[in-house]
Amino acid sequence: MSKDEKNNVPETANESAAASPNEPGSGNNTGSTLTKKGTTLLTVLILMIVAIIGAFGYMVHTAITEDAIDESVNAERINAANERLQPETDKDGNIITNGNGSEAASAVLPEENSFLHKLNAGEPVSILVIGDVFGTGAGAKDGTNWTDLLALNIKEKFGSEVLVNNLSLPNGNNAYSAYVTLMNEAAGNKDSVYDAVIVALGYYDAPFTFDLQYEGLLRSIKLQYPSAEIIGLIESASLTEPGGYSDETATYAKNLLEHYGAIVANMGEAFMVTGQDVNTFTDDGLLPNADGQKLYANWIVRKIDERLRNPGDNVPEKDNAVGATVSTVDADGTIAPVNPDATLYDHYYYIASDSFQRLDDCNFIIGAQELMALGSETVGMIGLDYDYLTGNNTAQVVIDNDIFGGLSFEKEDAAPERHIRIVDNDASINDSIAVSFATKEQADGFHGLIISGNLNFNQPHDKYEKLPLPPETTAPETTVEETTAEETTVAETTAAETKVQETTAEETKADTVKKETESEAEKDKKKQEETKKETKASETKAPAKKAAPKQTSAPAETSAQATETAAPETAPVQTTAAETSAQIEAEVVPETAAAETPEATEQAVISDPADSATIVVPTVPYTVEAGQGIDVSQWNTAGPTVGITVTP
Repeated sequence: MSKDEKNNVPETANESAAASPNEPGSGNNTGSTLTKKGTTLLTVLILMIVAIIGAFGYMVHTAITEDAIDESVNAERINAANERLQPETDKDGNIITNGNGSEAASAVLPEENSFLHKLNAGEPVSILVIGDVFGTGAGAKDGTNWTDLLALNIKEKFGSEVLVNNLSLPNGNNAYSAYVTLMNEAAGNKDSVYDAVIVALGYYDAPFTFDLQYEGLLRSIKLQYPSAEIIGLIESASLTEPGGYSDETATYAKNLLEHYGAIVANMGEAFMVTGQDVNTFTDDGLLPNADGQKLYANWIVRKIDERLRNPGDNVPEKDNAVGATVSTVDADGTIAPVNPDATLYDHYYYIASDSFQRLDDCNFIIGAQELMALGSETVGMIGLDYDYLTGNNTAQVVIDNDIFGGLSFEKEDAAPERHIRIVDNDASINDSIAVSFATKEQADGFHGLIISGNLNFNQPHDKYEKLPLPPETTAPETTVEETTAEETTVAETTAAETKVQETTAEETKADTVKKETESEAEKDKKKQEETKKETKASETKAPAKKAAPKQTSAPAETSAQATETAAPETAPVQTTAAETSAQIEAEVVPETAAAETPEATEQAVISDPADSATIVVPTVPYTVEAGQGIDVSQWNTAGPTVGITVTP
C-alpha cells in the first residue's frame, strides 16, 4: 500500500462515519424514531387521562346537580306541607282553622270540669294514665302500685268508684311515646271519655326537645278529651337521681302544666315534706319503693282535693277577663300554645304493620300511593313502634331506596318491651318507605310507623350499624286487570308449550298406529276402543284441576284429537301432558292471587276523627293488675283498649 493510500483510509472512514447519521439504517436514526413514538404514546395517554377525568367530572357534576334538584324538590314539598299543616290565624293571631280548611278542634276549657264535678258528687270517674316506667308503678318489691292505691284513696276520700286504664310504657319511653299512645287510644276507642289524664314523664326526655314534645302532648290531651282534668307528675327522680333528666325537665313541666291549667303533683316535694331521708322512699335511687308508692298516691289525692277546694287555681285566664295580666286563652276558649310548633302535633298518622307488604323475614314496605289512600301525609316526622328483644336491637327506615335513619338499643332483660321512638324529621316520601330489622324475631315485633307534623328541632341521631337495603322492589300497585293479563300470559305460554309437546306426540303415535295396524289390525281394534274410553275419561277429569278453563281450552281440544288417533301403547303420554299443564297452571294462579290479597286489618289513624279510617279494635281487653303496671304480653295482644275497675 502506498503512502497516499494509507493517508486516504482515515479520510474515507471519517467520511463514512460522518455520513452514517443520515443513512436510513443507522442506530442514531432508530433512537430518534423511538423518541418520537414515545412522545406520541405519552400524548395519547395524557389525552386519555384528560378524557377520563373530564367524563368522571361530568358524571360527578351531573350527580351533584341531580341530588341538589332532588333536595330542592323535597324541601319544597316539606315547606308546602308545613304551610298547609300550619293553622290559619286571624288578624290578632288567633288560630281559626287546622290548616286543611275545616274548623279547628279547640282545646276549650269546660264550664264545669267533669272530674271535679263527679268527685264532688261521689260519682264514678275514669282515669287514663300515660307515661314512662314511673307511670307503670314499678319499683315496689311487694307489688304495691300507686295507681291501685290512688283508686282506693279516691274512693275513701270522695266516695267515687275509679276506672283506671294504665297505658304507660317501660324504660326508655318518653313524651313522644306517650303522645302516640294517647292518639292511638283516642282513635281506637272513640266512645271512651276520660275524666282525668295523669301524665308521668321527664326522666328519659332530652331537655332540649322536652318542652315542645311535652306541650304537644298536653295540647293533644285537651283536643282529644276537652273536659278531662290533666294531672302532671314531676317524677321523684328529680330529687333522688340527678343522673337522669327529671331535674332538668321539671321546670319545663311545671310551667307548661300551669299554662294548660293542669294539676301539678311534684313528687320530689312530696318526699321532702315528710322530713325523712328521701332515699328511704326508693331502693335503687330511681323508682319509688312500697313507701314511695304510697306517697305518690297520697300526694296526688292531696293535690286533687286542693283543686276541688280552689277550682280557680292555675286556671288559664282569658284574654277578655277584667284585669287579666296573662293571656293564655283566646276569646273562643282555645288555649294559645307557648310554642307555635306545638300545633303540628294536631296532625297524626299511624300506619299499622299489617298495612305494609312484608318482603321477607326482615323487611316491610308500603308505597306513597297506598299511604295517601289510607289518608296519610307523605311528608313530616317519622317514628317507629316496635319491641325491644334481648341483645342488640336495630331498626332502619329507607325512603325511596335511600337510608333515611335508624335506631339501635342494647337490651339486657329477657322480656320483650314495647318502645315508640322518633327516627328523624324532614321525611319526604315520593315512591315508597321501607322498614328493616336486623333479625326476623325483631321484625316480628314491628307494630307500626308514625308520620306526624314536621317538628322544627334537631333530632339527635343515634349511632347504629346500618342494615342492607331491602330487596329492590316497590310496594305492589298492580290492578286486577294487570294481574289477569299476567295470569293469561302465563297460561298462554304453558298452553303453547303443551300444544307443541302434544303435536309431536301425535305424529309419533300416528306412525306407531300405522305400523301396528298393518301387522295386527284386527287384534288391536278392541284394545283401541277400550283405550279411547279410558283416555277420554282421564281427560274429562284433567280440566277440573285447571284454574282458567277458557284460557286452556285449545290445548284440551288438541289433546282430545290426538287421543282419537293414538295407539294404546302411546295414549298415556297424552294424559300425562294434560295433567302436567293443569298442575303448572294450578300452581301459578294461587301464587299470583296470594300476592294480590291485601293483609291489612287496620288503616291509618289520623288526628281528625271525622277523617279517620276504621280501626279494628281488639276483642281482648287490656287490663292492669295490682303491682303489675303494664303487661307487655297483653299490650302486644290487645293494644290500647279499655282498662279495669279498681275497687277497694
